[in-house]
Amino acid sequence: MEENKVDKIFKLLDTIPVTPDNEEIIYEIREDLANKNYIAAVGKIEQLSKNKAKKQSKTKEDMNTDIQIEKNKRNIKYEDNIEEEKGIYPKKLSDKKIERIYIGLLLNDPKLIVKYYFLYEECQFEDDEILNIYKSILFTEGGPYTPEKAKSGFNFAKDTEKSYRLKSELKKEAKEENYNMEKIYINLKKLFVLRKNYLAIPIKEIQDKVVEIRDYILYDKMTVEEVANAVVQVNDTEKFKRAVISKDLTDFLQMGDNNLTNGLPLPFPILTSVFKGIRKGETMAFSMPSNSGKSRFTIDIAAHTALVHKKKVLIISNEMSEEKMRLCLITTIINNPAIQELHGQKISKTEGELLEFKFRPDNPKEVKVDENGFVIKEKEETQKQFVKRLYEISTEFKQTIAITDWANEQIANSIYFINITDHTNDELKKVIMNYYYKEQIEYVFYDTLKTDTANIGIGEELKKTATILSNLAQNFGMYICSTLQLAESNTLPVNLNVNDLAVSRTVKEVLDTLCLIKQINRDTLKDYEYSLKEVDTKFYDLKKYDDPDVRYYACVVDKNRAGAKPTLVFRLNLAYNVWEELGYLRLKQGK
Repeated sequence: MEENKVDKIFKLLDTIPVTPDNEEIIYEIREDLANKNYIAAVGKIEQLSKNKAKKQSKTKEDMNTDIQIEKNKRNIKYEDNIEEEKGIYPKKLSDKKIERIYIGLLLNDPKLIVKYYFLYEECQFEDDEILNIYKSILFTEGGPYTPEKAKSGFNFAKDTEKSYRLKSELKKEAKEENYNMEKIYINLKKLFVLRKNYLAIPIKEIQDKVVEIRDYILYDKMTVEEVANAVVQVNDTEKFKRAVISKDLTDFLQMGDNNLTNGLPLPFPILTSVFKGIRKGETMAFSMPSNSGKSRFTIDIAAHTALVHKKKVLIISNEMSEEKMRLCLITTIINNPAIQELHGQKISKTEGELLEFKFRPDNPKEVKVDENGFVIKEKEETQKQFVKRLYEISTEFKQTIAITDWANEQIANSIYFINITDHTNDELKKVIMNYYYKEQIEYVFYDTLKTDTANIGIGEELKKTATILSNLAQNFGMYICSTLQLAESNTLPVNLNVNDLAVSRTVKEVLDTLCLIKQINRDTLKDYEYSLKEVDTKFYDLKKYDDPDVRYYACVVDKNRAGAKPTLVFRLNLAYNVWEELGYLRLKQGK
């Protein structure tokens, strides 16, 4: 039901022609709707309609548009989602007695309409008969005293024998007690504020919160303005997570079913234990020097999240192009041990072999191969013919295609990608929210976190961008992982700290976790050792490989809201994009 109402608001908005005069406010309305700020959206739509009504000359098309707008507004406002016998308002917002007393007091002293009137847009009488008599007072009984702005928008009353009898009843009821018109008017106006906003907001959860305002302990002492502000606060804060944290503490402790314990495991066991996994509502950052593998590290974690945990992910990149990301992703999917368990193909292919389309034949003696044993493409052979021939002679090729076909079928856990080089913070936010609403993506990877285009070179502005990401993560239950630039310095990898960031150091303040990662120079591998436990007596040397693609990285956990901050060591095989967490790193004693 709520979704239908939201759709009607969008349809209402679509009936308003976009012009240079209203283009900006229509954009604001769509932003309000996306952020679930329905009160502001409906208010701006009404303002658009009023502005249009003020124009002296209107075309026939304009008139039809206004009629359609008003019709749609009525449809939204009076949608019959409550049983007819219960009225359009819930019980707590229903008070026909105060309406009758108010009208009775006006009938007994029509001059009171000079001060105690309701504008057309404020008027929310529950009883149509009472509304009819109110219009009669505006134009007849109190006509000489009614301000013109109070009459604006109302049509004339319909006088009947029934309405005449009802007027007599209301006069009599109002005389039975010594009612205070000021107090009656204020209480009714507060009720009208709640009724109007109840009908304007199409989301049941927010409607319930609006109704609850009448149960506030100090409601009777609230002014009309304070009630209106309370409604705005309800709408603004409903999109944020709220709770009475002292409630249900026993269940929280015993069940253990919460985001703090149920984070998704990273592809690295120790980091998973340290951070309690990938937890929605948090922002994580990995900082590495330029050209050290930030994008490849991002792909490794993103692919693990999507394919192993079967979650949709979004990768936002201002570093790698789409083509490079695709190639790195294919390399990762083929070679990653955890993902191999899923697609079932036990092969190894380097990124270079995939890029150059090199595959080994089943029988090298039957086909032409190069010095490394890869099938050679014939001089006159088209790519299509070459592919067909590889299907016939190379199991390795068929396995590779089987893996990419398998990846294509993982629709439910797709990896979405967008490349944004020049962007503002607002555009970055819109990209994330668009994929959140469109695809329900809750796991976002941003490579690399930088200031927006208007603030390039201003390091402190990076904190603003990080704050926006942190707010999105918390308010919408997302996990947002970013990479940061680490400065080129002489700091030993195990001694990295926040001062080695190439950007604003204060960005750390808004992050939940921060890791500083730097490659260990091949010539100094002998100075390091690692253990399998943080406190251990057995240590292992870092083996030096002849292959330059095999590298070691120190990972310093610089910030961790969840607790421990160890220093770890990773081994990367760059050609296969395989990252392996070895253990806890330290310098050898005496170094």
